[in-house]
Amino acid sequence: MKIWTIPYVDQELSFWEEIDKRFGEHVKEVYFPLPGGLVGSGRGRQPDRFLEDFLRRSSLSKSVLVNPIVLPKPVEEIAPQIISALQRLQDDFGVRSGTVANLSLARLIKESLPGMHLTTSVLMGIASPSQVLMVQDYFDAIVPANTLLRDLNALKKLRQAFSGEMRLIVNEACLPGCPYRTQHFYEMASNTPYPLSLCQEILEVRPWLRLTGAWILPKHLHYYDGLYDSLKLAGRVTLQDRAKYLRVLDAYVHRKPILPHDIGGGPASVLEDIDMPDSLFEFILQCDKTCNACSVCFDYYERVTKEVSRKSSERLFDE
Repeated sequence: MKIWTIPYVDQELSFWEEIDKRFGEHVKEVYFPLPGGLVGSGRGRQPDRFLEDFLRRSSLSKSVLVNPIVLPKPVEEIAPQIISALQRLQDDFGVRSGTVANLSLARLIKESLPGMHLTTSVLMGIASPSQVLMVQDYFDAIVPANTLLRDLNALKKLRQAFSGEMRLIVNEACLPGCPYRTQHFYEMASNTPYPLSLCQEILEVRPWLRLTGAWILPKHLHYYDGLYDSLKLAGRVTLQDRAKYLRVLDAYVHRKPILPHDIGGGPASVLEDIDMPDSLFEFILQCDKTCNACSVCFDYYERVTKEVSRKSSERLFDE
């Protein structure tokens, strides 16, 4: 079943032919940033040497990103250029799907291109049924805020409130509710070579918070069955290596074992060679998120990282 939305990385056509051959029956679409530099796309500017060849020749379905965390100009000023670019993508390459992070822009796109299938960006922070009511008329699919990915009850409420499709991002790994998030994504969308506003200071003091990030391992996807119509693999930066991309996609599509530090997440990813046991994940899915008064994640992190450090020291000693 075609449920996976996967990132475009700038590889030759042979790479996408391999993706199609190995995973075509599972891939719903490949998403890529709006060309031309009109607006950002939630990440820094990526290589695009092979993009036109991919758009023109790959048989995989395509989806375009128009999702900077803030638009560089008022929507009325920039929308005509964006809609014109979307029209060209539709006419030249058959692109009829997109992700948008601005409600007013989505409305204008729908008025001009009613056949465009629009999905809310995770950067819109859709976390409540009242927000669903706001976007219902202009979006065909929603991506819940990353604050909800470890909260099954909240996801169920969102699922019930929205009449369209629901998509979950499986490996973003950002800290839910991170206070740096808006500035971080603004810097990336503004073509900063590397965002300086990061959560590293927080994680240096409380590294165990990495376990609470907005990610799902392949072995834990079954907890979400019935709560999504499609799944999204992030990683336009972290999965640029051909072999890693294929390894991570294969693990998620076929629900194979993979450790948290290998999923292609961002700066808040787990760094150590440790796993997330089912019992801990089940606890987090149902807990009340009062991390200030709970030590479950902290205790587990302390125990397993000490064990990893001990084994590493033993190996060095044996050598």
